Amino acid sequence: MIRWTIPVLLALSAAAAAQQTVDQQLLAAQMAFRAADGRQLQSLKQLQAAEQALRDAEQKLASAQQQLQQSQQQLQQAQAGKQAADVELEQATRQLQQAWQQKEAAP
Repeated sequence: MIRWTIPVLLALSAAAAAQQTVDQQLLAAQMAFRAADGRQLQSLKQLQAAEQALRDAEQKLASAQQQLQQSQQQLQQAQAGKQAADVELEQATRQLQQAWQQKEAAP
């Protein structure tokens, strides 16, 4: 009986040690999976935030470009208005000078 007991105990001990190693490997694999899953989720959130920031920036850029075009049109209109006012002022100045000249020439 003793002859069989020692080999059986050794076999059971080896099986228990092997099971413990498998359990440790499983636990390590589960922990690695959870860590990788957490990093993947964090990366996904960063990606979504970056995509939203890009969309916001593109919208701001489009708005700024539209504002730039409007400002350029307003500048052109203001320049044209100033040129027209300059011409009008020149004409009015000439008319005023002519009127003064006529007044001074009159008896």
